[in-house]
Amino acid sequence: MVVTQTLSRRLLYTIFPWYLLLAITMTGVQLIAYFVNVNHDIDEDLASLAQTVQPGIASVVWDLNTRQLAAMAQGIRQNAIVTGIQIETDLHQILIRDGDIPATPGEVGTGLLSHFKQTVLPLFHQSPLGEQIRIGQLKMYSSYDVAWDRSKYSFLIVLLDSIAITTGLWIIFSWTIRYRLSNSVTTVAMTLASWRLKSADRQAEKIQYPYRDELGDLIDTFNENQEQLFFYLHQIADLNRNLEGTVATRTRELQDAKELAVAASRAKSQFLANMSHEIRTPMNAVLGMLYLALKAQPSATVKNHLVKAQDAARSLLGIINSILDFSKIESGRMEIESVEFGLDTITEQLADVIGYQAEQKGIEFLIRHDISIPRVLIGDPARLSQVLLNLCGNAVKFTEQGEIELAFRAITMTASEFTMQVSVRDSGIGIAADAQAHLFEKFTQADPSTTRRFGGTGLGLAISENLVALMGGRIWIESSAPGNGTTICFTATFKIPRQGEAQRNTLAKQAGPLLRGVRALVVDDNAVSREILAEMLRFFQMDVVVAANGPAALACLTTATVDLVLMDWRMPGMNGDETARRITGTAAITPKPKIVLVTAYGREEVIRQAEQAGINGFLVKPVSPSTLLDTTLSVLGRGRLLDKGGEGPAQSAVVAVGTGDFTGRTVLLVEDHDINREFATELLRSVGITVDAAENGVEAVAKVQRRNYDAVLMDIQMPIMDGLEATQRIRALASASGGERFATVPIIAMTALAMVQDAEKSTTAGMNDHVTKPIEPDQLMAVLVKWFAPAPAQMDGPVTPRPGDSAIGPPDLLALASIDAAAGLRRIGGNPEAYRRQLCRFREHFAGALGELERHIAEADFADAAAYCHALRGVTGNIGAVALHDALATIEAGLKQQVVPADTVFADARNHFDALIRDIDSLSDNTTPVQPPASVLLDKAALHEQLERLAQALESDLGAAEPMLATLRAGVDGTVLESEITALAAEIDVFALDDAVARLRTLQEHLGRDEIPGASGDTVGP
Repeated sequence: MVVTQTLSRRLLYTIFPWYLLLAITMTGVQLIAYFVNVNHDIDEDLASLAQTVQPGIASVVWDLNTRQLAAMAQGIRQNAIVTGIQIETDLHQILIRDGDIPATPGEVGTGLLSHFKQTVLPLFHQSPLGEQIRIGQLKMYSSYDVAWDRSKYSFLIVLLDSIAITTGLWIIFSWTIRYRLSNSVTTVAMTLASWRLKSADRQAEKIQYPYRDELGDLIDTFNENQEQLFFYLHQIADLNRNLEGTVATRTRELQDAKELAVAASRAKSQFLANMSHEIRTPMNAVLGMLYLALKAQPSATVKNHLVKAQDAARSLLGIINSILDFSKIESGRMEIESVEFGLDTITEQLADVIGYQAEQKGIEFLIRHDISIPRVLIGDPARLSQVLLNLCGNAVKFTEQGEIELAFRAITMTASEFTMQVSVRDSGIGIAADAQAHLFEKFTQADPSTTRRFGGTGLGLAISENLVALMGGRIWIESSAPGNGTTICFTATFKIPRQGEAQRNTLAKQAGPLLRGVRALVVDDNAVSREILAEMLRFFQMDVVVAANGPAALACLTTATVDLVLMDWRMPGMNGDETARRITGTAAITPKPKIVLVTAYGREEVIRQAEQAGINGFLVKPVSPSTLLDTTLSVLGRGRLLDKGGEGPAQSAVVAVGTGDFTGRTVLLVEDHDINREFATELLRSVGITVDAAENGVEAVAKVQRRNYDAVLMDIQMPIMDGLEATQRIRALASASGGERFATVPIIAMTALAMVQDAEKSTTAGMNDHVTKPIEPDQLMAVLVKWFAPAPAQMDGPVTPRPGDSAIGPPDLLALASIDAAAGLRRIGGNPEAYRRQLCRFREHFAGALGELERHIAEADFADAAAYCHALRGVTGNIGAVALHDALATIEAGLKQQVVPADTVFADARNHFDALIRDIDSLSDNTTPVQPPASVLLDKAALHEQLERLAQALESDLGAAEPMLATLRAGVDGTVLESEITALAAEIDVFALDDAVARLRTLQEHLGRDEIPGASGDTVGP
């Protein structure tokens, strides 16, 4: 009896507070709902009454009959809901104020507890012309007392009903708990308690329960479990007797399984190493031959095929590298380097790859820099680049429109260590919530159809997660939803060199005084890009304003003085170049700001449009802080702060490759694969290296003893004797008398084996470095520069530049004051003879060019004048007449606005032109005429190829165009095409390159359709 009472009381005591809270809540909800309904009715009645009386009151207000207005107000007050009325003129002059009116605006509101409710209606008068004239407004008020009077009796009824119902329900509920539930549970509990008194070898009695309900099912389960428990206890007692023997057996089985797993892992690693070599060896041959084929400047069609094959081969190589990287991670052999590097260098290299991919899809790639990040860090730049490339590449792959934003943010920084967070945000297809949990698993992608649609192995993110962990960070999905893009973040920790913080502070201190007070305008339709540029400029202590489009920029410039404008090129409505032209042509904008064009599309036509619009500078997105600062200072004429050559060791290596002189170097190439040997030989000879080849280790050891080499490139896996044994034998020769050179000669492994243990074996055997196949030419050259000893010329004096160096040319050409001969020679492929002929042709065809331009201007023919000036400016740019080119650009910009150039501007152009003619006349006529080749008719295929090469020469190397034209003339001599080629040569002769290219393309199209007589056969005959 005591147990039953305690259980029921516990239940009732637990339930009663919640029951009471629920009853009070429901009663309150009913009261509030009724009061809300009453307030709503009052609001509607008040609004309806105001609509009814509004026309009459408007008429009286128009007549200004205050007496009648007062009478009407008294009449309205007779309505029970109206406690006050106020009528005002349109100028807020109070005409009538009657009844209970709120003293302050705070007493009026729409809430339940507001003291007054208000309805306001404007008063209009209709003029004879039908025009609605606002003459005032009507305000009607209803006080809180009206709502209370309507609802107080109903409140009392609802309250009494709730009390009666809840009391009755509680009585029923408590009786049920006491007499229908508690007694039955008490009986069951007493039986269960008796089970504890039974011994282990006696079966307990079953619980008896008379009802078939949920409690009855539970009691049946108790009875069954008690029987099974009794049975299993006896079984456990039997098993305990044999436990030691069973544990020993299982231990032996686990040991055997472990040994099998280790053997399987070892076999997998060996298999991957062997497969790496077997796959990378032919891949090296494929990529090497494709590299050499592209280097030979094939026709556009063949080049297109070769580039696609090269892309496919690199894609396959990327898959192989991903599998090998993951194998290294699984085996714990992935190591993180610790070298100095510049974050700007990594982002610039990333922008070259991702920016191009984004441009092909018409989306913007933006980088948000944190200026507080040190310029030089210590860590693994290759692995950081790998993670960034994977995340940004995925973002571009899964984004069809919008933008990709890569953001860096410093989280913590001490004097020696730095942690940053990197975010990659895209506006792509997004990731479903159920797929996000598996995104970083190996061989997993967000959608089963993703591999078919976009490609990929599903290893990239898994590798990135492990690399980030090795760099002391973590990676996660910040946000993602289907159709709303994805943001993936990761953190990484790096060391800071001692001079890193000092360099950053010095840069900020140097830039501040130079740019403090400079006012800049950022014009970009993309809000994120606008914000990024503005943040960087503000860090350099500049005053920044922003505009979202061209018209807004023009409006800002007409009202405020701006020193620098950063102008996006592609904007809706008005592009950046058009906005720049309007800025330079608007007289109200003074002084004129310096304009820098910022674009994600770094194409030649954009640069030409920028020059025509009078742009002072050009930046390609994404813009780094260092590039922005350098360009800003340069455009404003305030010098340069940044040394581009000092970004870090990685960049230094690249510079060394670009400028290194390999002439006179001798290398022994040891390679058993004939195609790989051919590729490496041609690559090394193309940079001036003398190559001696060997097909196996035995030949390599013999040749090293007969001749001194600057370096040995050694394959690892070869027949007869492999590279490791050959290296050991070469190093062993150093112990003999006079064999010191065998200990110091650089031996570089050039192998398809890419596992960490392979590099370790190479080092152990005595090799100096390790280059992985397929060979990247830049990587190989960088390694050679690293290990080549300084040449005598480099130690004793300046390096003799190689042919084709852009700074080299005949002294008489380089001495010309009016011409940048070095730039002109670069444009024409470094051929001085062709450049001299080009200058002579300019003298012959354009001696009276300025007179012709003056004639167009005098006739007020601005369109023809601008076109002629544009053509003349293009010619002067081709020959390197920079000063004249800039003067003509100023004249052309004015002509496009139909403005006659000032006398001083034209006189400046005349002076530069006369100086150019005098310089050309001063050159000695020592050009060697181009000898026409023998007249051998070209067949259709050869003609197509020659025309395509000529088109490429017109775009990049005018010097190569002259012999090609001679070949074409000889190849169509006496045919129906002779006149076309002659006309083409005439256009090239007068530097009408655009017309020449158009004529050439038309001719190619006609030949392709066999529309020119004589062009359909094997040769283009008469």
